Amino acid sequence: MHALIPGNQTKLCLIHAESNDRHFLRTKKVVNSCTPLLIAACLGLGGCGGGGGNGSGSGAAPLADTTTVTPPVSVTPPATASALANYAGTWYGPCQGRLQDTATLKPAPGGANALQLNLVRNFHAADGCAGTAVASETLSADFTLAYGSTTTAAALLAPGATVVQVALDLVTIAIPAYSRTRAGPAVTTTDANGVRTWCIAYAEGPSCSADAGLQAAASAPGALYLDKGELVLLSPSGGGYVADTRYTKERATTAQSAGPAFSRVDTVQGSGTLATSGRTLSVNYTGWLYDATKPDSKGAQFDTSIGKTPFTFRLGAGQVIAGWDQGLPGMRAGGKRTLVIPASLAYGQTGSGTTIPPNAALVFEVDLISVQ
Repeated sequence: MHALIPGNQTKLCLIHAESNDRHFLRTKKVVNSCTPLLIAACLGLGGCGGGGGNGSGSGAAPLADTTTVTPPVSVTPPATASALANYAGTWYGPCQGRLQDTATLKPAPGGANALQLNLVRNFHAADGCAGTAVASETLSADFTLAYGSTTTAAALLAPGATVVQVALDLVTIAIPAYSRTRAGPAVTTTDANGVRTWCIAYAEGPSCSADAGLQAAASAPGALYLDKGELVLLSPSGGGYVADTRYTKERATTAQSAGPAFSRVDTVQGSGTLATSGRTLSVNYTGWLYDATKPDSKGAQFDTSIGKTPFTFRLGAGQVIAGWDQGLPGMRAGGKRTLVIPASLAYGQTGSGTTIPPNAALVFEVDLISVQ
């Protein structure tokens, strides 16, 4: 999970990919059927990293079955101690394409061992997250993180890292019923047929998302840890804990990485139903590594659905990389589109498996079969 903003799901679960050979998916392995700390922290123009954000997201893998987990040793401080005091403050998530999250933690009213969590997702005009946000998404209620105990346990603090034994502060996250809203100079709001839709105006065109309405109250377990000054949020997995997201005290921006610019070109114009955020698409696709020296920039092919069952997914729900959530709106059923996707909208600095290396740009040909 890559962003601490609740999403459109109505339960404490992220939608993860179920197939290991579909490389456009935002995450390829099930991390945990419910990654509770960042609950469905995937709202934005396409969920985690989607729709105007970065879909790079390797998704932390579950702790391997072979991991030896030391039995936890819990130490609960006196009720007067503020066990979570070191986590208070304003924290910034990584720049993901052109979106960035802010998490503000402060003592919860009436409880020395609890923090109140306020979440904001900021959308910027271009990749890199520089300058003032053109839109922001906020929630109608804050979450509460209540301290439970300090426990030494096995933890995976970053994708690909070695599992280590660390002292984690275990918390219970209480999520009240909440709704969300978007505002900013680039935002337009429309209400039709009882549904509110927000659109953010980007240079290449608007990207829109429907309001999911009031989200039900819930709670979930999690853990907090400070790793070299960075706030790490973790979820239980496989007898230990897996990092969901890392936050820093300084707001980081990223320069546009070398490589191709994002582009989408229709090679066949469709005449069927229009693909818009929230609709379910059925597609066939082929993906290549970007190689400027090759014809059509198509390097090694890493995946295809041709000859297999077409892939079905919900557009704008964070089920695919940001380059798909951002690149497929506006197509019509029966059409074919070529997407050139920079690494910042694909798998970023981590890559994916053995076939997509770090910082790899991708080329996709996508045939839109149907729109529901």
